[in-house]
Amino acid sequence: MTPRTRALASIAAGSLLVAAMPPYGVPELAWPAFVPLLLAVRGLAWRPALRLGLLAGFALGLGTFAFLIDTLEVFAELPLWATLPVLALYAAWTAVPVGLWTALLALGTARRPWTVAVAFVGIWWTWPALFPFTVLLGLAGRPVWIQPAELGGAALVELIVVTFAALLAEAIATRDVRRAAVALALPAATAGLGAARIASLEHETTRTIQVGLVQPNIPLLWDDKQARLARLRGPSAAAQAAGAELIVWPENIYPWPLDRPFERDFTDADRVLAEHALPTIFGAGNSADSDAYGYNSAFLLGRDGAVMARYDKIVLVPLGERIPIVDPEWAKRQVVGMAHNFAGTEPTRFVLAEPAVALAPLICYEDVFDGLARAAAAQPGGVEAFVNLTNDTWFGATAEPARHLALAQFRSVEHRIPTLRSVNSGPSSLVDRAGRVVATTAMRAASVDSSPEFLVVPLALGRSTAAAPTLFARGGWLLVHACQLGAAGLLALSLRRRRA
Repeated sequence: MTPRTRALASIAAGSLLVAAMPPYGVPELAWPAFVPLLLAVRGLAWRPALRLGLLAGFALGLGTFAFLIDTLEVFAELPLWATLPVLALYAAWTAVPVGLWTALLALGTARRPWTVAVAFVGIWWTWPALFPFTVLLGLAGRPVWIQPAELGGAALVELIVVTFAALLAEAIATRDVRRAAVALALPAATAGLGAARIASLEHETTRTIQVGLVQPNIPLLWDDKQARLARLRGPSAAAQAAGAELIVWPENIYPWPLDRPFERDFTDADRVLAEHALPTIFGAGNSADSDAYGYNSAFLLGRDGAVMARYDKIVLVPLGERIPIVDPEWAKRQVVGMAHNFAGTEPTRFVLAEPAVALAPLICYEDVFDGLARAAAAQPGGVEAFVNLTNDTWFGATAEPARHLALAQFRSVEHRIPTLRSVNSGPSSLVDRAGRVVATTAMRAASVDSSPEFLVVPLALGRSTAAAPTLFARGGWLLVHACQLGAAGLLALSLRRRRA
């Protein structure tokens, strides 16, 4: 294989992973995506293998995070030429763990397919990331293939797929038909077992409640607060008329900041329950008079207007909600759209008696973090569903909202509970306990001329995370740490052999 062919194969590997991702990807492409890269680095020393891995990872990063260009242009008011270096820097950061992986493979201790997979998972999940994601998020488009996440999370799904790629690459290189047959059996077996597991979940439903997901399509920084509130109230009333028993509004979309503590709905024109009379979960900024900064919170409002619970967002988006290192006030003056908040300290349960349900709220990209979702599911008393309040309007009509939804699908499989997602400009969705998107709105371009929407979804309940925790929740999440130890052991063995 010539150097040019190796480089093209490496770029193809990263590009195939992106081509599998939503919203328009072909999920099946995720299975063979690593094969070109594994063939390209075969027989190389660690330095050229490192370069090829970096090339594949750079292609992956560019394709995955291309939506940052739109965000930086619109909200940071940067010209196109200034956004490209930012994207390139982020893509380069994403490339590092892939390069380290291929360099480790070239050192020669990760010879067997399963050790190749262990090395990848261990390195990928050790490298720090602002927006952690599984490279196989495209497989969420075929939920039968992500069912192993119930046992070991996204790490187990990655182990299976990378093992398949290593087997197939070895079979192609050595023309081993038997090994190729074993490799090709893996996707089929995973799909078959996944379909059987999904079918077995059907009997778990003991009751169903109707939930109204409100999607107001409100443009960011829109100053007409009464018009914004009308876009929340009208769909809520329509959802109630359509049979909803619970209403969910998106993240931080209530138009006024609230005083802390906020204990009861307003009685004037600012009322939440002005046109509907149902329990309502809504997001709003709030702060105490003595605080320099506020919180991004979710509130559970009873039908009588009393605030029954509040959850303060724990994982804040860097720069968008948390300004590290420098003085926040100085940073906000330099870049439009920057903000700084206080972080919450612990998960919260939202418990209702009518309709009877216990929910774990997650705000914005918190449903991307499996550790936080696991902590929310492990609260005393357990929960029966996640409820995610999101405003992805920052990213415009890009791939980000669809990929955010795909990552949320993994959380439902890991804990076998559904996820409700109310998203300002969509897609607002219901993900069932099998990780399937069973109801969704379309993603919209939020503007003053757009119309609000709502979706009434049947939330099937029956499993509590306290009464029936999954294997992942019991300890399967440790798999990723086992892979990290495995990758460290392979590196240590390689260095020892090189010294010898």
